[in-house]
Amino acid sequence: MLLHGVFPPVTTPFYPDGNVYFKKLEANVERYSKTPVAGIVVLGSTGEAILLSDEERREVLKIARDVAAPNKVLIAGTGIESAAETLKLTEYAAKLGYDVALLRTPHYYKKQMQPGNLLAFYRTVADRSPLPVMIYNFPQATGYDMPAELVIELAAHPNLIGIKESSGDVEKVRKMVEGTRLIKRSAAVTETFDAVTPRMLEPRRENNGQGGELVPVTTLSGASRPSLSAVSVISEVKTRQKEVGFQLLVGSAQKLEPSLQRNLRGLERRRHRTSPLEAGAHCQSR
Repeated sequence: MLLHGVFPPVTTPFYPDGNVYFKKLEANVERYSKTPVAGIVVLGSTGEAILLSDEERREVLKIARDVAAPNKVLIAGTGIESAAETLKLTEYAAKLGYDVALLRTPHYYKKQMQPGNLLAFYRTVADRSPLPVMIYNFPQATGYDMPAELVIELAAHPNLIGIKESSGDVEKVRKMVEGTRLIKRSAAVTETFDAVTPRMLEPRRENNGQGGELVPVTTLSGASRPSLSAVSVISEVKTRQKEVGFQLLVGSAQKLEPSLQRNLRGLERRRHRTSPLEAGAHCQSR
């Protein structure tokens, strides 16, 4: 899945009594869907997922999916402290039609958050997840900051496609970009190189369900690695493959420009020393 552009994290509105205001959520997602943003993050930190019951999380995911425009990449915050519960919510998001699972770092038992345990958590979920997985590092909220070296090691997993890095550490972003730049994968995109979501390829009702086909997530993630220059037609949507690396999203808007500048300078220095190389990751704002 291509993660290129701005991905606003939607809030979860509440009534004064603490119940979720689902109609307001619906209105907010509809409004974002009419803007040029590349996608929407549901149940992120701004969505206060940590305060919701399991039933409320599932209803929030369902409503957001039902009203979001089909061309918007939908990222579901499904991270919970245990791998088993994380997988349950991730599988539910996949059934609804989400595109990516965003997993915040487990953090409650901080003394147990050793590299081996974090590697086991993310690899266990990524091995079994029906959705591509993104790491979510937000130490201001969790009290745990995932080391760049650990992220670089996890980046080799084929179903771990990126990270939302919200620490605000620009040098750390540069280090992760440099450490993952040789990872090369491909993602399905439109003729204008925008992301292709499974919801764009669903059968069209006006044709009585004819003329379209559902495609597996592996097709969109480029697992089969077809020719990068080939154009395919699926459900009347022309697609091609774009080479992508391990994708980095900067979780704080004020750090986007400094992160881009730092990595552009590093890329220029490397080009002067050796032959031109393409960076293996992107710095983007949520």
